[in-house]
Amino acid sequence: MYYPYFRGKQFDLLALTTLVEQHRLSTKILPIIEPVKNSNALKKFIRLFQKENHPFYLIQNPQAGDFLTEDGLLYLNSLSLDKAMIVEQPIETLHTESQLFVINNATPALQSDWQSNQIKVLLPKEFRLLQKINGAKILSQDVFTRLPKTSFYQECPDEFFSDTHLTFQKSGFIGFSDFSIDSRIYYEHSYPSKILSLHLVYFKQNQLRIHHFLSSEDAPSQKDQFFELMAEVSEWGNRLYGDHVTFGIELLLESVSKEKFPGMGVMRKAAVMHHMELMSRYLDQNNDGTEN
Repeated sequence: MYYPYFRGKQFDLLALTTLVEQHRLSTKILPIIEPVKNSNALKKFIRLFQKENHPFYLIQNPQAGDFLTEDGLLYLNSLSLDKAMIVEQPIETLHTESQLFVINNATPALQSDWQSNQIKVLLPKEFRLLQKINGAKILSQDVFTRLPKTSFYQECPDEFFSDTHLTFQKSGFIGFSDFSIDSRIYYEHSYPSKILSLHLVYFKQNQLRIHHFLSSEDAPSQKDQFFELMAEVSEWGNRLYGDHVTFGIELLLESVSKEKFPGMGVMRKAAVMHHMELMSRYLDQNNDGTEN
């Protein structure tokens, strides 16, 4: 099983919602949502995923954003959903209504007694933690290279992304997780940039690689930068998606055909959709990740 972790930003949620509407998200993908915005996109996501019976986890105690208030936490805990909790203290002090524990910091985990734990645990591959925790474990990895300036991706426009989907079971995990085209560190806003970027993953010999498509600084407008960037995406077509274009890239190609710049939010949405659809195809075709 694949458990991608999202901070609940608007366009990430819209990406997942659109894929479920189009029946392109595998049931072997169980998103974990840490809600940071009390938005219509979040409400639509919850409503649609419940309607379609597509499983997901909602973090009960987000570490940033709109739900840090007492009322916000009460609202999240009142929802009839599969819950997850970020462990920031020894588990002996927590109630056990959650179906998933998320460990970002080794200290509370190492201070806890996990001998009788029956709850799934999402954690990084740290030896001390693996030895400490009994029960079902999900591997959490931060695989996206976040650079302080978009232009820095010019130094390495194409790189290895992940092969965890090939190795997680051999390492004793029931599933694997990452942050898609984002990193473990949460940022409310991205850095301003003079160029546009589009980060698209693709499979090569069953490994995932990522290509950072970048515009130049010379184009006179963002619209021109977008068309420039998409010209390279079109050249990469077969490598990015094989014989069947993903719905995310379809959205971008549609904007090109209409001679329209869709905006950076839609570009983000399209990139996440592309990643999730590729992983859906892989998991369904290879029958991998069937344990849960």
